[in-house]
Amino acid sequence: MAKEQVSSILRALQILECFMDSRTEWTLKALVEQLGLPTTTVFRQVSTLAERGYLEQDPVRKSYRPGPRLLLLSSAILGQSDLRRTARPELERLSDTLQETINLSMLLERDIFYLDKVETHRSIVCNTQVGSRAPAYATSAGKAILACQSDDYIDEYCRWMEQAARPLTANTITDPERLRRELAAARLHGYAMDDGEIEEGLICMAAPICDMNGRAVGAVSVSGPDYRMQADQEVMIREVRRTAQSISRLLGYRG
Repeated sequence: MAKEQVSSILRALQILECFMDSRTEWTLKALVEQLGLPTTTVFRQVSTLAERGYLEQDPVRKSYRPGPRLLLLSSAILGQSDLRRTARPELERLSDTLQETINLSMLLERDIFYLDKVETHRSIVCNTQVGSRAPAYATSAGKAILACQSDDYIDEYCRWMEQAARPLTANTITDPERLRRELAAARLHGYAMDDGEIEEGLICMAAPICDMNGRAVGAVSVSGPDYRMQADQEVMIREVRRTAQSISRLLGYRG
């Protein structure tokens, strides 16, 4: 493939990756500033992506957002996820037992990516959405998976945190040394907690899911209002760990 074609594909991917985070609507000017590319280059790329249905333009604001083809592609990928298919019955059982919001997540770069979610009639509004991302350091699932990583990985993550970590609430942990202590505790006890760190008044508990090679490939978490989660904390921890272990066994883990 010609070098020019490869560069064009890379630029298109850079543009699409801007829509992967919490900001899902961009103006042409904002994309140019974000990517540091010439306006004509970005305009040509977004116009092509819009023509193909991967982006669509708001007729009034002239901003761009994910189009139907991109949404269809993401849905197809999620639907084919082995982890999601394997975990779903266990997530539903956990939801029936605890009557709180259940999330299935995986680590994606520095973030948690939400693969699946089960809610009940008791659930308060929990702003996680399937296909969305959140900083791993601010979530119980992120801490549960990070705790299973190598010392070198954690060192590198903490160096990144020093420069990039931002608080989402007054409780968000942005100090790398404090995160290290939490990861050590999560490794020791087999679960991690988030006490209003991603959303005020919301407590989350998570346990890691391992594959047949012992690699932490995801985490299952339960989220609920602090007054309910604190009252039933021991039950929540026990059940979320049990569910993570069940999913791990289904994936071939024998540890």
